[in-house]
Amino acid sequence: MVNAFSFWPSHAITFFLAMALVTAYGMLALRTLQFIIRAYAAQSLFLGAATFLMALGSGHRHILIIAAFTILIKGWVIPWFLLKVMESVNIRREASPAVSYPITILGGVGLGLLAYTAMKPLAVNNPLVGRSYILSLTLILLGLWLMVSRRKAITQAVGLLVVENGLYVAALSTSFAMPMIVELGLAFDLLVAVIVLGLLIFRIQNTYDSINTEHLSRLKG
Repeated sequence: MVNAFSFWPSHAITFFLAMALVTAYGMLALRTLQFIIRAYAAQSLFLGAATFLMALGSGHRHILIIAAFTILIKGWVIPWFLLKVMESVNIRREASPAVSYPITILGGVGLGLLAYTAMKPLAVNNPLVGRSYILSLTLILLGLWLMVSRRKAITQAVGLLVVENGLYVAALSTSFAMPMIVELGLAFDLLVAVIVLGLLIFRIQNTYDSINTEHLSRLKG
């Protein structure tokens, strides 16, 4: 396995990864759906920029295509689609979350500490790779926490996308020389999943005049 992080000045990559983490915590604190979606777009752009630097430094030119695909699809197309869905259902804010915002933020901090404690031993030999693993687990946990703590279907969809970004970082850190077709296939599956989620949100809105997923409990037989 080629260690991509050793080829490029670590400070620039660390900066982009740190900003991706900041956007994840921003999503936990934000109430306006538009800002939450834009925070996800910014997170994807930061990860795409980090991938771009890794590709240039390591010599794996095919990773440049993955970086470009990440920036285009996850940084622009998916957020654009979610913003259109938000406008169509005419929902602007997460007014009544399942968990209060102060508890949500405190829970996010706790999950970040848990991820740091669990992944810190991996940073002994290569600090940057270790930090990427910490970021990966933190994004996964924060994405799941965002899904649990919110009721709006759009916000929960964004939480799922944050989890995918965490898995993306893990895959990139574990095997930088992964085949391009694998990552592009996963990105295509993600795009299809977002479209399906958008259709589901429309259906919930048309049926219950709301996109609170708690209404789905009525479907229990």
